[in-house]
Order: sequence, then structure tokens, then C-alpha cells
Amino acid sequence: MNAASRLLRKIHMTCIEISCKLFQFEAKSHNNIIPFSTPCMLGEIVKPVFLRNFCKSALIFQRLISTYSNLMKTVTNSPAQQTFNQASMKSFLETYYQPDNNCETSLSFASENAAYESNSQTVALETSILFKDRYLADRQRYKAIRQWKYIQKENLITNSKDYFIIRLLSFNILAQYLLESYPYLYKKHNQQALPWKTRKQFLLQEILEAQANVICLQEMQKEHLQEFLVPFKQLGYNFIYKKRTNDKNDGLLFLYRSDQFVLLEYSTVEFHQTNMDILNRDNVAIVAKLAIKENPETQLVIATTHLLYNPKRNDIRLGQTQLLLAEIERIAFLENTMTGAKYLPIILTGDFNLEPYSGVYKFITEGTFEYQGKGKDLKETRFQSLSNFLIPPHLFVTDNCQHLNILKKRLSEKGTTMVMLENSNCVTSKENLSANASSIYQNVNENTTDLQIIEVTSGYCAKFSSGTLTHPFHFNSVYTHQNHRGEREATTNQGEWITVDYIFYSNLEPFEKYRLPTTEECTNLKSIPNFVVGSDHFCLGTTFRIPKAKL
Repeated sequence: MNAASRLLRKIHMTCIEISCKLFQFEAKSHNNIIPFSTPCMLGEIVKPVFLRNFCKSALIFQRLISTYSNLMKTVTNSPAQQTFNQASMKSFLETYYQPDNNCETSLSFASENAAYESNSQTVALETSILFKDRYLADRQRYKAIRQWKYIQKENLITNSKDYFIIRLLSFNILAQYLLESYPYLYKKHNQQALPWKTRKQFLLQEILEAQANVICLQEMQKEHLQEFLVPFKQLGYNFIYKKRTNDKNDGLLFLYRSDQFVLLEYSTVEFHQTNMDILNRDNVAIVAKLAIKENPETQLVIATTHLLYNPKRNDIRLGQTQLLLAEIERIAFLENTMTGAKYLPIILTGDFNLEPYSGVYKFITEGTFEYQGKGKDLKETRFQSLSNFLIPPHLFVTDNCQHLNILKKRLSEKGTTMVMLENSNCVTSKENLSANASSIYQNVNENTTDLQIIEVTSGYCAKFSSGTLTHPFHFNSVYTHQNHRGEREATTNQGEWITVDYIFYSNLEPFEKYRLPTTEECTNLKSIPNFVVGSDHFCLGTTFRIPKAKL
């Protein structure tokens, strides 16, 4: 090994040692606990970044200064973030902007001037600086409109000993095979920003910087799952993955901090049911019941989904929502009281592919919706209106979004806790039910679309095909969909900037949200995905507090 190589290796190892100390110092200053047993383990995470940044280049000293200049900048944390019991997640992407086109894992940019291609490394450096300056300017502009903002003025962190802090991030990350299947949607984008290897870095950066302890991702491509999970596993997250049904190659990824939560129960919901026109799409959902590890009696339910895209078929999205809420009701139920059923706190998030105040939105937030007489878009119509029938009764999901057999079990101590949906975690069939459990189904006519009112127990009836859906929750939206000046917020562009992604909550107290850009602000951003935003959606984020149970 020559002197230059030894010097390079010495500098490289010094970088790792310094980075370990920086990470440990920052974590200690924020009262965080790093989920690594030794600095060497942390070094293994930092090492690939520096390998990419220093390999095959004569500009090592300039990069050393640039890299550690970035590392020395502290991440700006809100008061809520400082209470999190989790590791620091430093921004790492700036170190990837370099002129070294020979480094396989680095991001490289073609010069705008073809004559530069034959020039010296000095010109390459100038080109890199040019692109990096543009990136930093775009990133600064984006971060200026994506700040964590208090929802309430009251300082809700003062009694943090009595509350647990939940920060949730929801993000449709755009499956690569869908991007490549519909290239005409992205023909005006910077094509160098579209490969998965490039987009993944920007996605990870924004997700990790949020420091969320629960992360809900939509359009997670199956082939990319394991490589995408690497940093999350190293940071102590556990996960649930549910692929969409049939030939669809993407799905939902649900991540949670294993040092903060215990997974008590979960359900993966498939909306595709055999021989049902209203339920013949391949969308799915995940419903998880979590307990706070340090306070196991404190529990909540978090659900995420990605509903059908077709803008004209709100009736299908309504049917999918009915199934989803039935599963949420099953898992979130606590007890019956004199004033009605009692449920755990609930968060419902994802890409719903519907706009604010549309039919399904009103159903979720208002708890009731009459679909009979409306069109497939759930708007008033004089032609081809919907009847009183939506979901066939043989699924035994009532018009109050409850499983009939579970209602029977709760109210009369007879029946089963299994559900009748196909391909569910808790699926069963009538042939396998006990005599007591199956007796209630004898009162349900599976072959009619007429209104049916079934007595579950004395004083309580269930309805099928009533033309109106209800549910027992009291959901609110974290986002108000416009700012104080009346300017509309946006989460994606579908020909125009609109909102289709949401975070709904019940029995929780949100006090912070990751601000969404307005439609006017979006016009000043470059088309997404770009070299700042890795998806064609903006991510959503909220910080909740949940009271700790008294043990």
C-alpha cells in the first residue's frame, strides 16, 4: 500500500470515527437513545455514504470539507421532535452530488453544454457545482413550504410525562413499474430524476428526516421492498407489507418503531371479492392495533389504504371504504356501554383518490351517506342512479360497517369472531360455523337486493341494502384543505393540483402537521418527481399526543 493509499484510508477511517461521535453527541443532546449497541454498528451505516463520496476522485479534500460541513449542520427539530425516543436521522443526500461519473452509486448529471464533455475535470467540477446549487435552491424553496406547524397554540408538550407522542408520516412513493408503464404522464419531467436508484435517495431522505415513529407508504413495489427496508431495519423499525391482489406488483408498507410499540393484532384487507362488480378491484388495506411499549394499556389502531384511482367510480371507493371500516370496527372495539360502543383511538391514512368534500369524504367525516339515487360519482343525477343495494349481503357486512357475526358474538355471547370476507386474516365460511353462530345467517336472504332488517339481539337490528351507509366513528381530517387565505392545498397533480391523500383521526389530539403546499405554491415548484421530491405525491405528516393509561 503506497503513501497516498494509506493517507486516503486514514482519512476515511477518521471520517467514520468523527461521524459516530457526531451522531452520538446529537442524540445525547436531544435525549435520544441510539438503537445501536456499539459505534462500530453505526459506522457500518455511515460507511457506504463516505465510500460513495470519496471513491475514485482526486478532489478528496474538497469533498471532505463539503461532507463534514453538511454533517455539522444540525437538523432543525421542533419541540415535539425533541421528545421522541429515537435515533437521530441525519440528512445524507447532499454528499451524493459530485462530478465523479465513475462511481457507480453516485448521482451524476449530464452537462447542459455538450462541449463540456471533452473538457477537464475542472469543468466537471463547475458543472457539478452548478447542479448542486440548483438542487440546494430547489430544496430550500421546497423546505420553506414544507414546515412542521402547530395546529394549536397551546404548548401541549409541557405535560409530556402524561402523554405519549406519535408522529405519523403517510406517503404514496410511486411504484417504479407504474411510472414506467405510463411514461406519457412524466414526459415533461427531468428524465434523470425518474430512475428508481435516484428517486429512492430522495424518498428516503424526506421520510427519515421526518423522524416519524409510524410510517405508512403506498405503492411500495415488491421487488424494491428489501433494499428499501435496509435503513429502517437498522433504525429499529418493524414492518407489515401487503401486496395488491392478482397481477399488481405494488402494495402497502406499514412501519413502526419496535422500541416504542408492540403489535397486538393486525388485518390485511383485500377489497377484491369474487363475482362482485362493486368489489372487483385489486386494492388493499392494513389495519394494525398497537400498544405503547412503556405503557401497554395505552393502545390505538392505525389503518392505511390505497383506494381505486378511477375518478368516475366513487361508488366503488364507497364499497371499499365500507369493508375497511368494518375491519377497523372489529379491531378497534373495546366494550359496549350505556351510551353505545366504545373504541380505541384511530388513525386512518393513505391515498384515497378522492377530493375533499366528495361523497366518500363526507361519509368518512360525517358518519353517514345516502348513496341511493346518486350516480356512480356519488353526485346528484337523473340518469343511471344507484339503487338501495351496494355490497351483496352474503359478505354479512352491515350498512353500519360492522360484521354481523361479530355483532352477534358481542351482544349475545353467541357466534364467532371470524369474518366472512375472502382472503382476510380472519376468514371463515358458514359451513365451519357452530350451530349457534350460523343460526343468525338463516335470517339473511343472500339472494335479494331488497332492504333487510335483521334482529341481532333484543333491541338491536342490523340493516342490509338500505341505500344509506353509516359508521360509529367520529373522524376528523388533520388537514383543512385550504389555508387562512382560502388558497387550496394539494397533494398531487392529476391534470391540476388537487388533494387525494389524507390523515383522518378519532379520539386523538393532533397538535402539529407537516404543512402542505398550496396550488399557487405548487406552480412555482418543478414537476414532481424531481431532484427534491422523489414521488408524484407530497407526503403528509402529523404529530399526535395520546394520554398514557394509568397502570
